[in-house]
Amino acid sequence: MPESWLGELRRRPIIAAVRDEAALAAALASPPAVVFLLSGSLLTIEQMVQRVLREDRAAFVHLDLVEGLTKDQHGLRWLAQRARPTGIISTRGSVLSGASSMGLATVQRLFLLDSQSVRTGLDMANNVRPDVIEVLPGILPDAIGDIRNRSGRPVIAGGMISSWQQVCAALQAGAHGVSSSKQQLWQVDLDARCRSRHSEPLPR
Repeated sequence: MPESWLGELRRRPIIAAVRDEAALAAALASPPAVVFLLSGSLLTIEQMVQRVLREDRAAFVHLDLVEGLTKDQHGLRWLAQRARPTGIISTRGSVLSGASSMGLATVQRLFLLDSQSVRTGLDMANNVRPDVIEVLPGILPDAIGDIRNRSGRPVIAGGMISSWQQVCAALQAGAHGVSSSKQQLWQVDLDARCRSRHSEPLPR
């Protein structure tokens, strides 16, 4: 996958979020150019990443969720050298900083629990400078625009998104992409769907 994965995401804004082998197979048979691997173990993650990369997709590993792999610089280095994913997803600033120094793309997960969690997440973003912030839940359009403006980073909406209407709302609010584990959404023609809901075309 070329380094312009963000540009590819702009053209195909749905991200396939997968948690098992069956979902991974379905994702690779679907249009999304970016795959978020939200499970796996020390024994399986390398193979999962390579399956994605062989299909010319971008593979992002949520390091915090990989079983049997330490959530520190040693685990990160092993993953970067063995699996060679496109990038890393994490809530940990040290992991994101380390991944960036190893040449990996970085996605910071930010949970919208309360105003303090937002402030803490934005402080981390200002220090770590991730490539992208993933906002969860992604069903709050006002929050998506606010965090994008305050962080100066592209935003991905994720979590609790179950309909194409919610996808369109997130994109219209300024999200660069939308991650979802709902396989039906991986097949949706968003240009047609979102144009039917709004008079303005999707941002490019």
